[in-house]
This record gives sequence, structure tokens and C-alpha cells, in this order.
Amino acid sequence: MYKVTIQETPVAESSWRVVASGTWMPGQQPQLAEILPAEVIEALFNVSPSATDESGRNQVQYGDKFYAVVFRRLSR
Repeated sequence: MYKVTIQETPVAESSWRVVASGTWMPGQQPQLAEILPAEVIEALFNVSPSATDESGRNQVQYGDKFYAVVFRRLSR
């Protein structure tokens, strides 16, 4: 299971801000406290970290914003 943080910024800027956080088990929907467009969630979590990946990042553009998810494995 991974701890995730989702950030966004307007395309013309680079001032990222956190818009959601929660947990994620690859192959399942993330458990987030905040609601984001389904298309953003689907695109951000369309990654398959390997069993040895402790962390990672994925970024997508949706409309006039960039969204990025940063994930870090929770301690076992």
C-alpha cells in the first residue's frame, strides 16, 4: 500500500499545490479524502509500480491544469 499526494498547477505556471491525499493499493481505486474528476484519477493511477518501487510519480494534463501524484510505500 502507498501513501499518495495529488498536486495541481495551471499549465502556464509551476506553483504546485496539494489538492488531495490518501492511500492506494495498485490495481484498486485510491482512497482519497477529497474528490477529483474521475478522468484525472484514472489517468494518474494508470501506473503499475514494481514490487521493489518504494516511491514514484506520475503527471497528466487535464484541461488547463497539470496534475501529479506522488506515491510512497507505507512501512510494513
